[in-house]
Amino acid sequence: MAQSTAPPSPSLIRQFANFTRSGAGLEKTLRFVQSLAQIVVEVAVESATVSRWSIAKSQLALTRRYFRFFSFIDCFLNVFTLLGGKGSGNAILTLLELGKWSCLGMYIFLEDVTILHAMNIWTVPWNGPVLVEAYKLWFYAISFSLMGSIWALLFSSSKSRNSKSRQSKKSKLSEKSSPSKAASSTAPLMRRIVVDGCDLLIPGVFLGWIDVSNVVIGMTMVVSTLVSSRDIWIKAQMQ
Repeated sequence: MAQSTAPPSPSLIRQFANFTRSGAGLEKTLRFVQSLAQIVVEVAVESATVSRWSIAKSQLALTRRYFRFFSFIDCFLNVFTLLGGKGSGNAILTLLELGKWSCLGMYIFLEDVTILHAMNIWTVPWNGPVLVEAYKLWFYAISFSLMGSIWALLFSSSKSRNSKSRQSKKSKLSEKSSPSKAASSTAPLMRRIVVDGCDLLIPGVFLGWIDVSNVVIGMTMVVSTLVSSRDIWIKAQMQ
């Protein structure tokens, strides 16, 4: 009887191609390069290097805005879904989700309003004030998301502890498997907390609410991009 062999795993180049073939993967790739460009701008000493990388950073940031131009529609659809009673069943989590998607949708919408100004097609004097309000909404959206993840983590941890106490009289096998299941359920929440904690610095610094250097912003962008790209990378290999 012939022994079946598993198909060889694709090369790293092929996996990267699969990743960038998706819109989300390509956007994360551009974000990674943008974060590196920001670091180079802050640490470089030659004016020519600073100028080149500054242009690259601004152009990459503008390109990424095209990817999320219509994302406010998804945000508002999520709001309508939550208002329709299709939330998680937890009142606090539902309120935090409502705040998150409402603020995020309004942020993207206000950002879209100023995109012609960013493209130097139609410059307007109100670009600055609108962006300030947009970044405030972005800050609130990330804050709601961060609070929701922390709340869900605490809730899931207490639930797992109660479940473990109820199962204490069961077999040793189930007792050994429960910690791994709990860890796997909380891992996405931990990653989300890391990503939101890093991304919160971007609007916070823009608004003057958080005082950190642009080098720190670039480094945290690298971290959040790599962490948030994990699930997108895995999903891209399954398509």
